[in-house]
Amino acid sequence: MLNQRSDYLVILVGSYNRKKSLKRALDSISRGTRGSHEIIVVDGGSVDGTIEYLQSHPGITPVFQGQMLGLARSFNQVWREVESKYTCWLSDDTELVDGSLDLAVEILEKHPEIGMVGLKTRDTQRTGVQLPYTGGISHYGILNCNHGVLPTALLRAAGYFNESYHSYLVDPDLTASVLCTGKLVAMTEPIGVLHHREYINDENERVRRKREAHKGVPVYLEKFQFLDVPPPLSFQIRSLILRHLGRVLFANAPRDMVRFGLNKRDWRNIAEGRFIKLTDPWNNRRERFHLVQKIPYRLLSLNTNPLRHLVAPPPK
Repeated sequence: MLNQRSDYLVILVGSYNRKKSLKRALDSISRGTRGSHEIIVVDGGSVDGTIEYLQSHPGITPVFQGQMLGLARSFNQVWREVESKYTCWLSDDTELVDGSLDLAVEILEKHPEIGMVGLKTRDTQRTGVQLPYTGGISHYGILNCNHGVLPTALLRAAGYFNESYHSYLVDPDLTASVLCTGKLVAMTEPIGVLHHREYINDENERVRRKREAHKGVPVYLEKFQFLDVPPPLSFQIRSLILRHLGRVLFANAPRDMVRFGLNKRDWRNIAEGRFIKLTDPWNNRRERFHLVQKIPYRLLSLNTNPLRHLVAPPPK
C-alpha cells in the first residue's frame, strides 16, 4: 500500500516543472483540509527543482515517474497502489478553497447514493474569469466534473481513468462512468477550486491541448453511445424555454448576478443538463450541493451500457 499516512482520503496531484504553482496547490490543501488525508504528488520528470522540493517536504508522499506518461496512465499506476475510503485528483495549477475537500467527503458520508462530488471550479485566467464557474456539458448532456471526490472502491470498479485518452477528457469520461453505475453525481454549491491555467496565454500550447482533446472525442462518443437517444420531448421544450429566458435574464449581466437563486451558469446547466431535474434548486435548497445528475434506469439497464454490471436493480 503506497499511502501510509491516511487510509481515509488520498489526494493525487499531478506535477511537471511548475514548482511555484505546486507549492501554492499543496499549501492550499494542507491549510484548508482538516479531515484525515494524505497528499501524493505524481511527478513526470521535473527539472526545475520540484523533485528536490518534494524530497524535502515531510508531509508529502512523492512518486517520481521520471517521464510524462499521460495523466490517465500516470494516475492509474498510483491509484492501483492506494487503499483508502475516498480519493480525488487535482493538478499543480489549482488552488483549493478552504474546506472544500471536507465538504465533499461530508456529502459522500451523508448521501451514499451519490457516487461523486464535483469540486466546483472557477477559472482565474482570460475569458474564464467572466464565468461563475467552469464545467462543460457533453454531447450526451452530462455536466462534467473537472475535479472530483469519490469512493476509491467505486473508482476501481469503474476502471480508474480511461487510458484510451492520453490526458484530456479523462474527467468527462469518469463523470459519465460513475453515472453509468447508477450512482448520482453532484456539484458542491460553493466554489471549491481556483484553476490558474498558466498555459492559457500560450497560443501554441492552447492549440496543442485543443488538438489533443479532439482526438479523444470519438472514444467518449463510442463508449457512451447507449445514451445517444433523443431526450424526452418534455426536456426539449424545457431546454428551449429556459435557454431563451436565460438569454433575457442575464443579458449583459455581471458574473455573479443571481436571478431566482441561480447565477447564469446554474441556469445554463439546468437548461442543458439532460440528467439534472428542473426541480433541482428546490430539492437541494437546504444542501451545500446541487446540480445532481442521475441517469434513469431504463437507460442504465440497456445491454450496451458498459457498466451495466454495476447497476443495482431499482427498489420494488
